[in-house]
Amino acid sequence: MFKPYVMLNRITDLEVSDLKEMNITTIMTDLDNTLLPWNSNKYELTLRKWLNRMNRANIEVMIVSNNSYERVEKAVTDLPVTIVARAAKPLPFAIIHHLMEQKIDPSSVLFVGDQVMTDVLAGNMAGLKTVLVKPIVKTDAKKTRVNRFFERPILNFIQKHDSNMYWKDSLNDRD
Repeated sequence: MFKPYVMLNRITDLEVSDLKEMNITTIMTDLDNTLLPWNSNKYELTLRKWLNRMNRANIEVMIVSNNSYERVEKAVTDLPVTIVARAAKPLPFAIIHHLMEQKIDPSSVLFVGDQVMTDVLAGNMAGLKTVLVKPIVKTDAKKTRVNRFFERPILNFIQKHDSNMYWKDSLNDRD
């Protein structure tokens, strides 16, 4: 349940052509330390350009966050994204509910996040392909530090037993 489909350096390594090849029409993504630093609402221009490319390709990007709607909206107010707030990850219920409500086929969804214990677990339990990305900044909120403590040995175990579990630059970078 903790093993991602793939590990990427950053969310912006996802390319439209690779996503189209996999029939991905929706990216569900965490906010903090996946799209922007957990302690800031500032994002890099590369993120805006990436979101615009996804938008032009009709790939919807949804932010699935445990934060309040207000916090998420304030952070991404001018970005072309949909918001699913108070998701209660790692529980998959809000994710499954949103997919059913919007009539989105789970096989067309990629779930992206920087935490094994919340994002990968929630996406996997919802029956989605999951992508683990490196956190944008090295620091974490206090509540996240506990998750990181427990995820390190899990990730080490996964990497030790699967030679394909290493940080990559694209979805096509698979053994």
